[in-house]
Amino acid sequence: MVNETRRIQSVERAFTLLEAIAANGGEASLAELAIRIGLDKGTMHGLLNTMAAMGYISRRSTRYALGLRLRDVAQPLADTDAALRIAFTSPLKALAERAGETCYLAVPCGTREYLYIDALEGSKSLRVASPRGRREGLTTSAIGRVFLAHDPDLVRSLRLAGLTPAGLDAQLQAIVEQGYALDLEKAEPGLHCLALPLRQQGRVVAALGLAGPAQRLRKPVLRRLAATVMHDFFDIIKI
Repeated sequence: MVNETRRIQSVERAFTLLEAIAANGGEASLAELAIRIGLDKGTMHGLLNTMAAMGYISRRSTRYALGLRLRDVAQPLADTDAALRIAFTSPLKALAERAGETCYLAVPCGTREYLYIDALEGSKSLRVASPRGRREGLTTSAIGRVFLAHDPDLVRSLRLAGLTPAGLDAQLQAIVEQGYALDLEKAEPGLHCLALPLRQQGRVVAALGLAGPAQRLRKPVLRRLAATVMHDFFDIIKI
């Protein structure tokens, strides 16, 4: 379990700087970073200088860019994501073809969010755009609740931080029992979503998601689709 109350501020600030540089296209000036994250320039300069000395940041005149050492650190994660995409390409494509809606492959990302690592846009009109590379909250979506339902330590971490909404435990128990999660306009008005856990060696490592207009994906439609997917794709999503 991760204790979110035991955070080291300097570490948080360093990673916030890295994320800000990445969000700015991979490089940024001190002034741009000050506007983005609200830290004084003296504090940022010290953090950036430390990370530059370690190779995580490079200095280009008056601008700071992401350093090549990040590539080495991130490579195992990139390999893992690629392996998951290969392992679950079949159910992702099959679900998108069967439903005609935008479908997603997502993985947990920290104690509060998950990350979309792949997506296929639906063939029907009023499609939902691909969110590949975007992060979303664990407690505010069907995909997030699928991860929480199968990771008690993650739930305990959120509860310790006071981030578990009322009624969450009952929702998670229902997800475990029925094998899938629904989101009926809770994450976004007019949008209905379905999410199913994807396992490797019995452990939930990713989630398969689907989203579309509420008027097209009514609750009975989603329930029938979930039952069909769990039956037809059993050997793929339960490995």
